[in-house]
Amino acid sequence: MTKTKKISLTLIVITMMLMLGFLLIGCGDKKQASPVQYNINLPTSDLYEISSSHTMAQVGETVTLTITLENKVYAITEVLVNDIVCEKTDGVYTFSMPEEDVTIIVNTQIQEINSDDGVLWTTSAPNQIAKAQEGDTWANDYIYFDFVENVNSPQYELVSTDENVIPNDAMSVYFKDANMGSMKSGGSITIELDKVNLGMTYLIFHVHTSSGGYTDATITKKIEVVEYGQIEVTTWTNTINFDLSSIYDRYENINISISDRNSQYGTESNSVSLKPDKEEVTVDIQYVPGHAYYVNVYSGKIGDDGYWDYDAVFVINDTIAGSGVGDDEEDFTRYIDGNLYFIHEGASIDLKVLPPESN
Repeated sequence: MTKTKKISLTLIVITMMLMLGFLLIGCGDKKQASPVQYNINLPTSDLYEISSSHTMAQVGETVTLTITLENKVYAITEVLVNDIVCEKTDGVYTFSMPEEDVTIIVNTQIQEINSDDGVLWTTSAPNQIAKAQEGDTWANDYIYFDFVENVNSPQYELVSTDENVIPNDAMSVYFKDANMGSMKSGGSITIELDKVNLGMTYLIFHVHTSSGGYTDATITKKIEVVEYGQIEVTTWTNTINFDLSSIYDRYENINISISDRNSQYGTESNSVSLKPDKEEVTVDIQYVPGHAYYVNVYSGKIGDDGYWDYDAVFVINDTIAGSGVGDDEEDFTRYIDGNLYFIHEGASIDLKVLPPESN
């Protein structure tokens, strides 16, 4: 081999070694690309506080959202991640990070609260009321509430969430006296039906006290306003057995009157009136669940002036019938404090009628 060939071969080998060295150096210096992270955009609201386990996350990472409601009147209906419903587990919301930025949406709505801190709606409180007929400016409906214990000098705030349906100025609150003084046992909300319009709203009723037993309660009621005569009413057929043996032979013109104390404007009357023709009388009534019925037994007749002339108003024994499901008296069919209640359809109650002097 000539000297020239040896030099050329040596140059080729050196060149190849240098190139390989550069390649090795380049591979050693090259940095791995960082995994792509995507943004998590949280909403702001006066109704709740929200926090996230991540502000940014990689595809497939589990993200946890913690949401605390600031107003107990509202409930969370769903949490959306880019329009996909987020799963709720053990009180928190989780989702797997997609390959894109996400925006969190928290949907809420007012929830019905029937009782809170000793304030509650009565069982007769309706969810529907009727708009007054044209020209009927004295039409009202009533929503009753009770206090579990008497409340001293209560104050209140009452609002309708949609004043196009029930304006705030169409409502007034009356507190029922528990005894002499400032103690109250409950009350009612009066709604002027000539001021309301068709639709749905929520009533938010907040009761608080600054003296005596402390109360700070909020209850809510969903109310639908419908046309006159369109209220949906459930009725049961129930039976009252009257024992008139103590008065039947002593008095003439005996009358029995049964009426719904909680009858609503715009619904059919469920009142019953009759003249008994024997000592034991059975009467079927159409009973609206949760309502109190007034039972009156008296003797008399309508006078020349068109009004009743009463000879006697009779006494009805307070009765609790054992047809209930628990130990509390409210779990039983009962006639108590002048009010008749049934707790299930088809139940009956026996009422003994006594002369006035038995009172």
